[in-house]
Amino acid sequence: MSTSNVSNISIQTSMRLTIRQAQTELLQAQQEVSTGYFADIGAELGSKTSTVVDLNRESLRLSSILSNNSIATQRLSGSQEALNQIAKAAEEMNQSLITISGSTNTIGTTIGTVKSSLDTMTDMANSAINGEFLFSGINTDVQPLAKYDETSAAKVAFDNAFNSYFGFAPTDTAGTATIVATGGAPSMEDFIGNVLEPMYSGADWTTDWSSASDEVMTSRITQSETVNTSASANEDGFRYFALAGVITQELMNIGAPADAVTVAINSAIDYTGKAISGINKTRSELGLSENRIEKADSSLQIQVDIIETSLSSKIEVDAYEASTKVNSLLAMVEASYTLTAKIQALSLVNYL
Repeated sequence: MSTSNVSNISIQTSMRLTIRQAQTELLQAQQEVSTGYFADIGAELGSKTSTVVDLNRESLRLSSILSNNSIATQRLSGSQEALNQIAKAAEEMNQSLITISGSTNTIGTTIGTVKSSLDTMTDMANSAINGEFLFSGINTDVQPLAKYDETSAAKVAFDNAFNSYFGFAPTDTAGTATIVATGGAPSMEDFIGNVLEPMYSGADWTTDWSSASDEVMTSRITQSETVNTSASANEDGFRYFALAGVITQELMNIGAPADAVTVAINSAIDYTGKAISGINKTRSELGLSENRIEKADSSLQIQVDIIETSLSSKIEVDAYEASTKVNSLLAMVEASYTLTAKIQALSLVNYL
């Protein structure tokens, strides 16, 4: 009878491999329980993985558009609030001008009100959100409007135009006392209509007042639709607001005859009305953009929800099955640890 050596090394090695494999499967199973999705989507779906990749890419693209829409909505909301303040300032200016129409007794008070309104318009036009100016068009890093004061380019341009037209400075009371109301050049009516207004409706506006671009910001709100999501300080509402303000500040208190002052007052009222109409037109256009974005967001969100539902149906795991698998693997690992410990404890010495 012959004997041979019997070793438990092969059994121990086998158990270590079993434990290692069980631990790997346990980690994957725990991940699936935690996330609710397959740990290795490619291994589970095989050739269907490309469908999941396409759905995920489409979901991310639509979500990106939704994110951009939220930024555009914020910009539009800020613009609407600024325009609302400008419209209120224009209404106050208009009421103040109407109050003195036909009378020059409260000109000083009116000039103060109009100056305040013009400052409000300038401040609101220079509003910014997230470091971007709202009314600069596509020049979002440039402040759109300069303030009107004694050193501004617009003030210098006015003084030069006045001096060139009438032959004397606005501060020359002897000269201003001779200004006639109407009747062609030189007259208050002709100066305002044929000299001053073209400075605001034409290219001089972008030289003396505005650094904004005529081109405004646009945003893609769906796969095929774009809308304007900003306004420009070069639009008529801003131009006429500034013109009415300058007429009031510069022509009503220079010592001109009452009938000439009345022409200036009536012109300021007229331009203020045009400013209000222009501002409201801009508000309506931005409001239309807001409405289109709201509808686009609703449509996009529906598409995202459909895609997410389809995606989830492909990569979600059965929660009960995953939990059961975790418990089974935990029991297997524990049993393997116990068996390994017993095998390692085997020794001939224990039987001697």
